[in-house]
Parts: sequence; C-alpha cells; structure tokens
Amino acid sequence: MADTSIVEKIKKLLALATSSNENESTAAAEKASLLLAQYNLSLADLGPNHQEEIDETGVETTSKFVTWKMMLLSGIAEANGCNAMRNSYTGSMFLVGTSTNLIVCKHLYEYLSSAIEKRAKYRKGNGRGLAYLNAFRVGCATRLRQRLLEQKSQMEESGIPGEGNGAATPGIVVRSMFEKNQQAIADYLQNLGAKIKTRTGSQISSEAGFNTGYEVGDKISLHKQVQPEREQKQLNESL
Repeated sequence: MADTSIVEKIKKLLALATSSNENESTAAAEKASLLLAQYNLSLADLGPNHQEEIDETGVETTSKFVTWKMMLLSGIAEANGCNAMRNSYTGSMFLVGTSTNLIVCKHLYEYLSSAIEKRAKYRKGNGRGLAYLNAFRVGCATRLRQRLLEQKSQMEESGIPGEGNGAATPGIVVRSMFEKNQQAIADYLQNLGAKIKTRTGSQISSEAGFNTGYEVGDKISLHKQVQPEREQKQLNESL
C-alpha cells in the first residue's frame, strides 16, 4: 500500500484540481502526477518487493464503445503506468494499475473529458451537427493522447528533474518503472484469465470537426505554469 502521507498530499492536490479556474485545476493535477511519478520511481529503486499491488477501478459505463473516451482514457493510462480497458458485456470502462496511479488517472480522465465536452458544447449550432461534434471530440482526444505520450517519452529519455532537495531521476530508472508496472499488470490480468481484444480505430465522420478538435486539443494546457485569469479568459474566448 502507498505511503499515507504521499497519498493524502495527492488527494489534496486532486481536490484543488476541481477549481473552476481551468489553469489552476490543470496545475494541481499535474503536480499530483509529478508526485505520483517520483513516488513510483522511489518504489522501483527499492525493488519488486516494494511495488504496490495491482488493482482496478471503474471509470464510466457506456452503452456502446465511445471512441474519443477510450482514446483519451488509454492515453492517460499509458502515460501514468496503467492499462485502460472496457468490458464489452457490461459497458464498464475501467483502469488497471497501482492504487496511487489509479487515483491520478481517474481524476485526469474526469478533468480532460469534461474539458472536451465543454468545448464541444460551445460549438453546438451554426450548422454543426452530431457528426461534426463527434469528430471534434475524437480530434481533441487524439491530440491530448499524443501530448500525454510525448511527455512520457520525454521522461523516459531525459528523466525527471529533482523537486526541492530531491535528486533527479535518470531516464533509465523511469523506463524501468514503466516496465515493472506493465509486467505487474500483465501478470494480474493473466491470473484473472482475462481475454483482451484490441479495438481498431473508427472512421472519422467529419474531417472539419476532427481538424478543429485536434487544434483545440493542442491548446488545452498540460503545463504547470498558471496564467493570469484575464489571459486565461482571453484564451477560452479564442477557443
């Protein structure tokens, strides 16, 4: 089980991440993600006997496969050492990973999926129908997923800078942590006897909607810097 003080600190940051100020919310979520990464890395350094146990948690239930939701969830999961799956019988979307990873992944999904829906709702009307809006969501989720995985690749290549008096973590240790998590998840699923099928991408219903969503997905902040509220308002209006 995770160190209680670390988990509590992450939970407080996740509570802050419900702020109505979008940049403040993003900054708190990313701080939680940074603590998560550093915490997992310290466990990885101690060896497999200190690795958290693998668990799973439900995220959302949908009556059918929703491409943009699973695309976003899988990107968040992969970037944070988890697996995203959907039970085709119950419609349950869920995450598999360590308890601390699950906390952060679930929050980031709630935060980013809400950000996508908010921007899709803003675009309703003016001749933009269901096909356009669905493609918009897919485009937005596609770009967010790419950016999350780009961050992961950068951590694996360059490592993680030290926080405060903490030492920096080399890229090779970062890669080791992700590999250990994935092996532990694979063992967990094998023990359950789970049958896994990979879903191929669906056809885009509106190229214009997808392209606009992709551009918007590039503007949703994933950085820790918090902009002044006036500048954030101007950015939201430009979206």
